[in-house]
Amino acid sequence: MSSSTQSSRRGMSTPLFVIVQAVLLAVLSTGIAWAIRGDRQASVPSLPNLRNAPQLVGPQYDLPELITDEQLRTVLVRLRPRFRHQQPKINHVDHALRFWGADANFADAECLSGEEMRQLLTDMNVFHEYWGDATRELVTPGESGWAVRTQQGAATSSHVDHTLATLAEIGTPLDFPLKSRDETLTLRDLLVGALRDFRLNQQEYEWTSIAAATFAADDGGWVSREGERLTFDQLAQRIMRQQWVQGVCYGNHRLFTLAALLRLDQETGLFQDAATRDEIIAHLSEATRRLVGSQNEAGYWDQNWYDSSQTPVDEGLSDPLSRRLLATGHALEWWAIAPEDVQPPRETKIRAGQWLATEVEKMSDDSIRDNYTFLSHVGRALALWRGALPAEQWARLKCDKALDNDTTTSGEDEDSSLSS
Repeated sequence: MSSSTQSSRRGMSTPLFVIVQAVLLAVLSTGIAWAIRGDRQASVPSLPNLRNAPQLVGPQYDLPELITDEQLRTVLVRLRPRFRHQQPKINHVDHALRFWGADANFADAECLSGEEMRQLLTDMNVFHEYWGDATRELVTPGESGWAVRTQQGAATSSHVDHTLATLAEIGTPLDFPLKSRDETLTLRDLLVGALRDFRLNQQEYEWTSIAAATFAADDGGWVSREGERLTFDQLAQRIMRQQWVQGVCYGNHRLFTLAALLRLDQETGLFQDAATRDEIIAHLSEATRRLVGSQNEAGYWDQNWYDSSQTPVDEGLSDPLSRRLLATGHALEWWAIAPEDVQPPRETKIRAGQWLATEVEKMSDDSIRDNYTFLSHVGRALALWRGALPAEQWARLKCDKALDNDTTTSGEDEDSSLSS
């Protein structure tokens, strides 16, 4: 072989050697990176540390000027859960359960007790008694575990993990049984499925956040099924980065979730970064400033609560009352659990409470039925502002006894309208 040929081959082998070495180096670097990532992920549990009994967020104010005892009694009587009929809407039942709690009991035979509502949502044998054998069960296997069927008609929940959050907010423990026709699981299985399937960019995340925070034992993060690392600080930042009106109910559920996270952080220490709490307080303070500036003289808000320059906005709409009930009830509800730092002036809250009490009293039975999900927030907010949960207020105000003496609120006409 000639020297020129050997030289040529050596010239060709040199770049080939460099390429091979570069590929090997890249593979090695990738392997090291994945190993480091794996070590980091391994240091974060796939689930947060959970307590069996949820940490509850209760009332903390009592403002009689906002609603009197007599007005509150009227509101609670009008909003009692008269759902003892075939195929009650599941979004009505789980809103009513969140409103009244598991301990609620009523003398009215048309009312479901709190425990009966909880059984309807968690025991599929009871569910089928109301919805029939042909209806697919409410609690079913999901992508990452058991889940509640959502936004698939009247026999399903209205929002992602709304029923899960409801069960958490009323004090249901993680070992509470969920029964299907074929097997029995627990609320923990439902929560685990929700957390493993959670994504920061999913469309609805408010109720998953509340459920996770309610059962969290500390500030520990977790890793989702897709390998996304999650902390309560990240959840709070996700909630705050959207525009004010974005999200369910004109963005009000995001505000309620932030207020709940503040309260739960006081008890559990949810946040890893102390700055997160300050950022939430600043965010809620700005929301309050906007609400104070946009409140109608009558006392209500609507979908433009965040921008006073756009009021009034409901002129010409066929049903402005629903929007006003929604915005006003939700605002009072998140203020009822929020710290003093973010509260509006007393007059702002009193005008809102008095407007709500007056409107509920004069609403028709049909209108109450059609707006029940919104009104559940109204009733709960008004009860909280008098220092107790609705079921406790029902007993305190002796509402059952008042019904016995008031035939105008317990006659056949109301029975038929609310049971249709």
